[in-house]
Parts: sequence; C-alpha cells; structure tokens
Amino acid sequence: MKAFGPCALAVVLATCLQARPPRPARPWSAHEARQATIQKIVIEVGDVFDLTRPDENIWIGRVADRLHASTKEPVFRRVLLFKEGDKVSARRIYETERLLRALAFVKDAHIDPVQEADGTLVARVRVRDAWTTQVDAGFSSVGGQRSMNFGVDEKNFLGLGKSVAFDIAKDHERTDWGITYLDPQLLGSRWTLALQSRYLSDGHNRSIKLERPFFALDTPWSTSLALSQKKSSLHLYDRTKEVYQAPFIQDELQWAGAVAFHEAGDRVWRAGLMVDRLDTHYGDVIAALPPGTFPAPTLVNRRLRGGALTLSTQKDAFESFVDLLGVDTPEDYSLAWNGSLAVGTYSRALGSSMTAPFFILQAANGWSSSSDDLTLFTFSWDGRVPSAGLENSALGLSLVHYIKLTPNQIFATLATFDAGSRLDPERWYYLGGDQGLRGFPNFLHPGDARWVVSLDYRLLTEQRWWSLVRLGYCAFVDTGSIRRMDGMGWSRTYTDVGVGLRLGNLKSSLGRVILLSVAAPLNKEPYQSKVQFTIGNTVRF
Repeated sequence: MKAFGPCALAVVLATCLQARPPRPARPWSAHEARQATIQKIVIEVGDVFDLTRPDENIWIGRVADRLHASTKEPVFRRVLLFKEGDKVSARRIYETERLLRALAFVKDAHIDPVQEADGTLVARVRVRDAWTTQVDAGFSSVGGQRSMNFGVDEKNFLGLGKSVAFDIAKDHERTDWGITYLDPQLLGSRWTLALQSRYLSDGHNRSIKLERPFFALDTPWSTSLALSQKKSSLHLYDRTKEVYQAPFIQDELQWAGAVAFHEAGDRVWRAGLMVDRLDTHYGDVIAALPPGTFPAPTLVNRRLRGGALTLSTQKDAFESFVDLLGVDTPEDYSLAWNGSLAVGTYSRALGSSMTAPFFILQAANGWSSSSDDLTLFTFSWDGRVPSAGLENSALGLSLVHYIKLTPNQIFATLATFDAGSRLDPERWYYLGGDQGLRGFPNFLHPGDARWVVSLDYRLLTEQRWWSLVRLGYCAFVDTGSIRRMDGMGWSRTYTDVGVGLRLGNLKSSLGRVILLSVAAPLNKEPYQSKVQFTIGNTVRF
C-alpha cells in the first residue's frame, strides 16, 4: 500500500494525455491580426438576477436586484488594461477579462468586439454583478471537530468594490471575533490595502498589508509592506487529542519590491529584494494529557532578521473552464510553467539569534487539451540552513486532474505529498479530516511527511432552486498515510469511502459550493466513530 501514492500520480499523468476536442478560436485575434483600433469602450453592468430570463424573473430575483447596490462603472474602468484609441491586443483584452472575473463582486465578465455600421470597433465589456452580502450563521462538523459561527460579509460596499466583514466563531480551540477590510483600488489607484483585527479568547491576531502588485503581465514594478502580530496558544495533537499546549507569540514585518527586467512574447521575468523581520516566542509547554509515548517538543525562541534576492517568471497562457472546482462559474487556470525563487540569509549582524541562509521556491504548471480536461501541478520548498543543518524545511507536491465524462459528470483526482525536516512545531503536518481523509477525525497523528490521494465522482443535475442553488451529488474515496513524530515510522494506510451533496451557490462571485457528506473509514481506529459527517464550504479540489 505504500506504493499507492506514486501509482496514483502515474495514473493521473496518463489520463491527461487522452485526446480531446480542440477549443474554439478567440474572436479578438482576428482584429489584432489586421491591426484594428479600439475606437469605443462600452461597459454594461448586469444585475445579480437577469430579469430578461423567465427563470430569474421571479419575486426573489426582483427583490434581490432592488436591494443590491450595483457596482459603479468607474470601478470596472480602473481594471481595464486598454483604452480608447489603443491598437487591439488580444492578450491584454483576455487578461482584463480574467482580472474582472477575479474580483470578489463579479460573477462573470466578457469583452466582445462589436463592429458598428459605420465601421467603428467597439469593445463591449459585459459584467455580471454577484450577490455580495453574505450572512453566515451555522454549525460545521469536519472530521469530528465541531464549530459554530456567525458573520456578515459585504464584498462590494455601496457598489465601490470595497470589502467589509465581521464575524464571531467558536471551535474546539478558542472563541474569536474580528473585522476585516479589503480595498483593491485604494483611493482609485492600483494600490491595495488589507486590514484584519481578530480578538481571541487566548490572544489576538492583527495584520495590515499595503501593496502595489503586478496587476498585469507587463506591469513594470511592484512593492509591498506587510505587518502582522499573532498571540494565542499553540496546540499540538495526537490520536485526535490535544497532548501539549504552549503560549505562542509571533511578530513579522516584511517588505518586498521587484521590477520586470525581461519580456519575451507572453512571458515576463522579474527580479527584486525582500527584507524580513520575524520574531517567534514560546511559553512553557503544558502537557494536556498524562505522559505517554509522544515526547514533549523542544520549543526554541527565534529572532530572525535578513534579506533575500528574488526571481520570478510568469507566462500569459490562461484558459477558462466551467464546473470543475465550482458550479456555473468560469474558472481561469494557467497552462504554462510559472515560478518564483527567493534566496537570502538571516544574519547575527542584523540582530538575528542565528546566522542562517534561507530559501523559498515555488513552481506551477497546467496541462489541458480541451475545455473538458485539466491537470494542475504545484511544487513548493522552503527552509533555512543554520550551522546545525537544514531546518524548518517543508517540501510540497500536488497534482490535480479533472476530466468531464459528460457535460454534467466530472471525475476529479487529487494527489499530494509533503515532507519536512526539523519543522517548527507550528508547521507540523497532521493527517485526518481537515487534510482530506473525510472518513476520519482531525489530528490522527502529527508527522514530518505524509501523502494523501482523493478520487471524486461528481454529478451535476439540472435542478436549480429559485436560480440560487444547483443540486449535485458526489461519491469519493480517500486514502493516505503519515510518518509519525513519535518514532513509530509510517502509519497504516488509512482509507475511507463516502457520498454527499454538492450545492452550488449560483449567485456567488466564487461559485461557492456547500458540501454535505457522510464517509465511512475502512480501517478505523478504536477511538473513532464508524462514520464522519462533513458540513462546510471548504473545497480542496
């Protein structure tokens, strides 16, 4: 069974090579070929419900449109990467479509060429507003861990594109409440601002980030400044029970800046600097259970100061898909290699408690032969290297494959592998319900390496309720194992099977899916129940 993970990876790679029908041609390419000029831009903002459609012209649709604050046109104009008088650039137009669809208050967006009778070429920007006021109140049970929450989240405050949220929650670790503010167009500019303040029963969590991102492929420069402070309790688990607890404080200040130094076709290369200040402090370890086979962790306070050189590359090779991760919502994925690298050092001369080179490496790619299949690969590896050797090293691999058997039937596969070396305790790996084994409770075992494979069959029906929710079903198998922290080697290979409902929110900007499932372990532990019920909106793949 230990070879199941690599075998599954090979199967996923093989299925992505199946021949599929080609995609249709893109309409703007012909206008670019003849060097046409965009002479006019028209922006059409559609309401949440399209009342010209009989199935949406119902009382709930009319009330929702009346209550909803439509997005102001200038909010969308600031996103456009082209203007009147520009030569047609198909890449910039399709990139603008993706930027519009990525907005939290947009359900869908398309930019169509329209040739008027006098020959004027018009860029018709059609944007469909999403319902952005979310009131969340409920109970969730994932892998045996229960939580309750209530919150109000407005993604498009007064139609200005700002996000304001308040929520209160209680789970097995703590009670907390907080407020969040996000402004993607600070003072009408390309700058973004994110603020968060949370008050916990065992501390607080505050953060602020000001950034001018690489909002487009050919953006010449980017910079960001982020500050965060966390004060809470660090909880460590084994066999679903808390075994140790310690006070935990972490403060971080990070600045980064980069410039684009080379552009060739649809690919750009960027280089920059990063400065990091990270302080981590632990209190005394408290044993929550009588001493057992699991040893107490060694907690070492750290004061890290350093800088790094950064290098990244990105290619504009996106394609749109529907009904893969979400429901009835376009999803944009990159089908090219993209990646980033940061290499630097923490230095005692700058005030660090150690001298330690560090690195952060990320890479991703996607493959697809048609709109009916998609394979996504991601890789990440980071760590630091003090005199004692590599530590806090975390390597992650993920492979996701989607294939549409029919327009309403999707087979999805996720295979992940994680491996760590001398991990800081707040980064320990766990295996259980939250990590993809839906038939098991959370925190079966902590470890420094794990693999998980999940297979999902999804059936979407044509049953839609009030044009708000689309009904779907799923059946799944999960399997995985973890290399335990207690020196017992690899755990047994845990496997579960289950079925559930997938309820697609048709008016959400993100095509959010509510999952209700029941799963049974095929080789359960003595201390767990025979079935696990999952209720929530966390979609892993």
